[in-house]
Amino acid sequence: MITGTTPEGLRYAVRQSGRAVAYCALTIGAGTRDEAPYTAGIAHFVEHTLFRGTRRKSASVISGYLDKLGGELNAYTTKEEIVLHATVLKEDLQRAASLLFELATESTFPDREVETERGVVLDEIISYKDNPAEDVYDRFESLLFEGSPLETPILGTAASVKKITPDMLRSFVAQKFVPEKMVFTMVADLPEARMEKMVLKLTENAFSQSHR
Repeated sequence: MITGTTPEGLRYAVRQSGRAVAYCALTIGAGTRDEAPYTAGIAHFVEHTLFRGTRRKSASVISGYLDKLGGELNAYTTKEEIVLHATVLKEDLQRAASLLFELATESTFPDREVETERGVVLDEIISYKDNPAEDVYDRFESLLFEGSPLETPILGTAASVKKITPDMLRSFVAQKFVPEKMVFTMVADLPEARMEKMVLKLTENAFSQSHR
């Protein structure tokens, strides 16, 4: 395994495996703990809306991008991080990795798409309230972490989610989605030196001044 830090400040780890399936993940060190009370749920909301359009791809193109390759694209949010990840054949690893960086650095948060995802998140909040196990767990964490940002449910509340605007999402990303807060990992049946070179190039492209 090779680990390191890019000139931009992003940490990475690459490892060669003996399998045809490859995996890559971009972890951003920003979650529920980084939210102000009035923006409860914004990290999770960001995770949803990252997929709703970038400077170069529409929501529909993003949705089918890896499907056409026979791969899988997904994401999740925790109290401490947002993770974008993809599983593809090793031949498609660079395209998958490039897409993860594009989502993290070029998402545009179109107003219409934000409203669509707001409805999805609100439905998710309701479904959690209807699930006793999930509701009890959220209440337990709220008591356990009372007085700290970690007491807030990852999804936020219906009231807080309704107040989040596209500009607030853009501001959160601008502040939190920086190389120093990111870790990129890659596992594939490819030489580790080749994967490291790929990561360095992707990071340079994603965070270069001209790209911004």
